[in-house]
Amino acid sequence: MSDIEQVRERIQLVRDLSNELAAYLHTLPDNIWREPDVYASACEGWKIADVITHLILGANIFGLSITNAVRGVTQPPMGWTPPSTREQGVERLVETRNAIHEDLFYDFNASCKRFNTLLVELEADAYALPTWHPYFVISVDRLIDIRASELAVHSWDIRYPIDRSAKLSERAKPFMLEFVWRWLRSGFQKGEPLDAPVRYRFDLTDADGGYDVTVYGDNFKHAPSDDAPADVTFGCDADTYILFCFGRLQLRRSVRRGRITLTGDEALAAQFTERFKGV
Repeated sequence: MSDIEQVRERIQLVRDLSNELAAYLHTLPDNIWREPDVYASACEGWKIADVITHLILGANIFGLSITNAVRGVTQPPMGWTPPSTREQGVERLVETRNAIHEDLFYDFNASCKRFNTLLVELEADAYALPTWHPYFVISVDRLIDIRASELAVHSWDIRYPIDRSAKLSERAKPFMLEFVWRWLRSGFQKGEPLDAPVRYRFDLTDADGGYDVTVYGDNFKHAPSDDAPADVTFGCDADTYILFCFGRLQLRRSVRRGRITLTGDEALAAQFTERFKGV
């Protein structure tokens, strides 16, 4: 059973993050839309305009999915086929981006308004309904969480190349700290059981305590840090912890620049991003 008040808080977060990003996009130069191939994002292989297009498509597809869920349908939207490779996915994204062209900002606003209005008007008993996502069938409330996480991280993807001091939205950070384990779960690379588990500790410098990710090879555990010894300790702030787990920050570069302090087995530390890859 969904926690109704929590879902409503997440709906409000989606609305807040949409408005926050729209306000930022409004400040960007017109060339972002006119010369999209010039402006890279922090999302590997995507330009800023590609990230915005992805968010437009996400609002449209998730909206269709939720509308279908209310009707009892959990099938993909008509005409949808998954890309066979990552490269094909990028090609499709660029084609859509070029088709929208200079209307990207307006389409972003319109798609967010449609999707957010749909969320606000949902009856509470719809939150637990099964709904389609390109990778799995999940409940509507989980789809709302995914939208909130995408808005939070992709907003940073857009800001970072322009402002190297960019941070995650303060509105999103408490939610993102809760969401990290679900992201890690979706990208966990299951292997053979290890002879001994490997414990990664994230010691947060701007919070009390931190989080441990203990890998067993065929499974892993994510929990608040305890007194058990860790094989690797990453010292960093909450922003860095989230962005590193989401694959947005490179370990060596972050250590070299002082964003992460590394203690323990360096070889095991380097394996973290191999064990957890985003979907």
